[in-house]
Amino acid sequence: MNQRSQTQAIMFADVSGSSALYKRVGNEQAKATIDDAVQFMTALTIVHEGTLVKTIGDEIMARFDLVNQACEAAIAIQQRSIKEPRLKDLGIRIGIAYGDVLITPNDVFGDRVNDAACVAHIARANQIVITQSVVDAMDNALRRDCQMFDRINIKGETEKTLIYRLEWEHSGKDNRATMVMPIHDVTRFVDNFQLELVVNGRTISLLPEQTPFHIGRDPHKAQLLIETELASREHCHIEFRRGKYVLVDHSTNGTYVYVDEQEPIYLRREELPLQGRGFIGLGQTATASTPWALHFKV
Repeated sequence: MNQRSQTQAIMFADVSGSSALYKRVGNEQAKATIDDAVQFMTALTIVHEGTLVKTIGDEIMARFDLVNQACEAAIAIQQRSIKEPRLKDLGIRIGIAYGDVLITPNDVFGDRVNDAACVAHIARANQIVITQSVVDAMDNALRRDCQMFDRINIKGETEKTLIYRLEWEHSGKDNRATMVMPIHDVTRFVDNFQLELVVNGRTISLLPEQTPFHIGRDPHKAQLLIETELASREHCHIEFRRGKYVLVDHSTNGTYVYVDEQEPIYLRREELPLQGRGFIGLGQTATASTPWALHFKV
């Protein structure tokens, strides 16, 4: 399995009160409201250079390279939630932890993931609850907004540890540009990160939350099936990382990336950010008209 260990801030954010909402307004209206909330939580995660790991019903899980990115994203989500009329009877609760995790193409694992999920469940509506590891790694400006919240046994630990509430309500944070960005502008921001793939006349449009996107000959594992013998069963995948789409090769024969009429860049068990427009040969050199040449535009 392709996996790596890395230090990350893990954030869980979920809509509080969604079960009651379904009973109060019915399935269709409730689902539309929850979908809107998940959309802007995802958008603000990306704005703050986070990576959406997955959505779980009315909850998102995200990871960030830096603690401050995760905290700013959480603050922006809470600030946005109180401005959304349809969420006035709901709330969002957020938990953040920081430390070493194991990252795979489709998920993140480890104690810090469990810690973030634990404090997210402790948080009440409209609260951000964080672990000691987050406080230790954040900037002083944010640390001043932390209040000791409780001393608990985090799941699996025998000793009690401090957890904190990150205050976001006071007016000093209202000046953050990303926080007051209208939601349609945030959505437009995400749409600008769209990746377009074209192969054999078929066009596929991807947004960051639709990655990782797997390409190869295995119909059970590939989202884009490539029917050429020189492509591997699990040839490559495309993921969204820190504002860029990255092509990651897993193949036997390698991948050729053509950009701006330059000599192709050859990848074998390597990765490359995709920028601008060009085309890709999977397992073989290619021209723009080669069957199964994969054209891309970012």
